[in-house]
Amino acid sequence: MRSPAHVIGRELLHRNLWPLIAMTLCFVVLTAVKFLVFDPTDPIRVVPPDGRAAILIAPLSVAYFYYLAVFTFGFGGDLSARRSIFPPRLFTLPVTTESLVRGPMFYGMATVAGMVLGTTLFTRWSWGIEGPLIWPAVLAAALLAWTQALMWMPYGLRGVRVALAVLCLTTLDVVVLVAMHFQVSEPVMLAILLPQLPIAYLTACEGVARAR
Repeated sequence: MRSPAHVIGRELLHRNLWPLIAMTLCFVVLTAVKFLVFDPTDPIRVVPPDGRAAILIAPLSVAYFYYLAVFTFGFGGDLSARRSIFPPRLFTLPVTTESLVRGPMFYGMATVAGMVLGTTLFTRWSWGIEGPLIWPAVLAAALLAWTQALMWMPYGLRGVRVALAVLCLTTLDVVVLVAMHFQVSEPVMLAILLPQLPIAYLTACEGVARAR
């Protein structure tokens, strides 16, 4: 018998594989642009910002926000509603709340972290962009995990979900931007970001349990 996580993962992958394929093809085009349009020996910087880096950041941002909606089940729920947007049909499965949460949360974090890490490695190789390697991928996973936790929580008033999500994610973004400005080392960034993952998971479990 297949586990709920396996079933949910196959369903999500089957329905949403094409953006990863499209992004891979986009990277092939961007490699050609780098070598055919720009000077291959001219470095491109993300911090401080280089305007040409937007060519890379734009498709990554689009893909990330798409998967943010996919793995929070945002396409099928009312974000302003009081009830959880976690699919009610999954509540009928004879499994624990933790099993329901682990599937979409694990697959989601693995997808976005892998996407960001792959992009970082790609840009180092083809575009010569130097930057931190690991913590941006962990940041992507943390942002997704907290978005899932806040989206799946039921609330007493309409609109609270969106307000809390914006406040929480903005706060985390500000912390990261300040750390980048002061060039905080990667171990320190990981020390800030890694604890967010289990805390977000426990919060998501609590929210889904209340919704059930």
